[in-house]
Amino acid sequence: MPAPTTPLYYRIQEMLRAQIASRKLAEGERLPSESELAESFETTRGTVRQALAQLTFEGLIVRRMGLGTFVAGKRVESRIEAQRFRSFEEQMEDTGAHVGFRLLGFDRETASAAVAASLELTAGAPIYRMRRLRMVEGEIIGLEDRSMPERIGAAIPASALVSRPATVMVEAALGTPLGGITVTVGAIAAEPETARELGVRRGSPILVRAHIFFDQAGKPVLTGESIYRGDKYRFTYRYGQGGP
Repeated sequence: MPAPTTPLYYRIQEMLRAQIASRKLAEGERLPSESELAESFETTRGTVRQALAQLTFEGLIVRRMGLGTFVAGKRVESRIEAQRFRSFEEQMEDTGAHVGFRLLGFDRETASAAVAASLELTAGAPIYRMRRLRMVEGEIIGLEDRSMPERIGAAIPASALVSRPATVMVEAALGTPLGGITVTVGAIAAEPETARELGVRRGSPILVRAHIFFDQAGKPVLTGESIYRGDKYRFTYRYGQGGP
């Protein structure tokens, strides 16, 4: 369960995630209204909307004008396959740009329901969570929010947190290359805390790259999000021959 100091919008998200995961809220079922949730958590409708916005982005719920908010069905999905994963830092180095980091936190904490599910751990299991800003030529481009099992986080030296890509640190802790990655990319409006950290206005468009990395045996070892300023970054995918 989230700690009492956890932001209220996040606690609302976790409650709804848990109810959807347990099927207490079944597919197609209507959620309590914004007013009902606000009254239940003794908060404002604005905080409730903030919580629901993230769940909508994740595809867990759908909002229907004039009808309410419902548990979503499964999404139709298309994938872009690549033969080799290259980190953000590697791609920037190819252009000659310098990438740096500003560490916001690297803490041992208990896994939320969502993180535990992604890492195939029991809810409340110990993990390490890393939050840091990505800088390109000294300018803030994005924010990393990543979680990893305790055994991996405990093996990462403090000096690496401000100098090395997350994937490189995890591979060093494992002693082997990573085995694979699952990625989902979407766009949302920046929430107040994220907007402040990225240096953008609240509600500005941001690009969110959610991911799970796996070891050679297919076990998840790193999960989280890379969040990018919409006005500073874009993704380009290339497959096959042709082009620069």
